[in-house]
Amino acid sequence: MNIRVYCSRAMGDSAAAINYFEESVEFLTKLPTDDLEITHTLSVSLNKIGDLKYYRRDLQAARSYYLRSLGVRRDVIKNNSGVASQVIDVAVSLAKVADVDRILGKDDEAIDGFQEAIKPQRLSVLAFLRTQLEEKQSEATASLVSP
Repeated sequence: MNIRVYCSRAMGDSAAAINYFEESVEFLTKLPTDDLEITHTLSVSLNKIGDLKYYRRDLQAARSYYLRSLGVRRDVIKNNSGVASQVIDVAVSLAKVADVDRILGKDDEAIDGFQEAIKPQRLSVLAFLRTQLEEKQSEATASLVSP
C-alpha cells in the first residue's frame, strides 16, 4: 500500500492517497488494539489523513483525524507510559490538534494543547537529566572510595 500512497501524493492526487490511508484505517481498526505496532500504524495513518486534509485546507476534517489519532495514542499510553516513543507520539498529536486550533482562531484551546504537548517532553528531559546526574554522582563517589 505504501507505494500507492506515495505515488498518489507525488502525482498530486491527495484524494487517492486519502482513500488508501482510509482503507488502512478501516483494516487496522478490525485488529486487536493490544499490539503496539498495530496501534502505532493506525495512529500514523490517521495523522497522515489529517495532514493531507490540512494541506487541502479542510481544517475541521484534519482536526477530526488528529483527534482520533490522539485518542488511539492516549489509549496506548495508559498501559505503556514508560515507553518514550509513546510519550512523543501523544505530544505530536497534541501539537497537531493545537496547530489547527490556532489557525481556526481557537487561541485558548491552542495554548492549552501546546502546553499539554510540551509537558511530557519536559518531564522526560528532566528524568533523563536526573539519571545522568545520579550516574555522575555515583562515579564521583566510587572514585573517592577507590585507592
